[in-house]
Amino acid sequence: MNLKQHFFTVPEFIGSFYIIPDDKGGKEVMNKDKKSLHLNDEKIQNVEIINDPFLEYSIQIFSSSDYYLVKEKFDFMTNKNNNHINDLSLKIDDFFIVVFNSDLGNEYILLYKNFSTRILASDYCLMHLNFLRKCLIINAQNLN
Repeated sequence: MNLKQHFFTVPEFIGSFYIIPDDKGGKEVMNKDKKSLHLNDEKIQNVEIINDPFLEYSIQIFSSSDYYLVKEKFDFMTNKNNNHINDLSLKIDDFFIVVFNSDLGNEYILLYKNFSTRILASDYCLMHLNFLRKCLIINAQNLN
């Protein structure tokens, strides 16, 4: 080999760079065809969710992919012993449970009151719902 040359030639390699063994060992991975490994995919039965076409802007109280947690929060908020938070009378008709469907699954959202604008919802939340750490306003028309 002449060290004064600027270029050199690498011969083509025609062997295997690596070998995949037939017996890989280990455990078979389940749910490989899913976009997300969402193993808690039980179908909720006996649930009535009504998408109200008149629901516009609303205040998010709670959300979860587990419907029963949202229902539990709803029951707590509308319980006769708990329905006065900060001297605010919470009426059962002011609550809505909606579902947001996505490729990752369903997200159930507990909403409070219906407002015609985001500003009205935000103002109400800031003035009356100080038990919430943050006022999150949902445009319910965009959930579908």
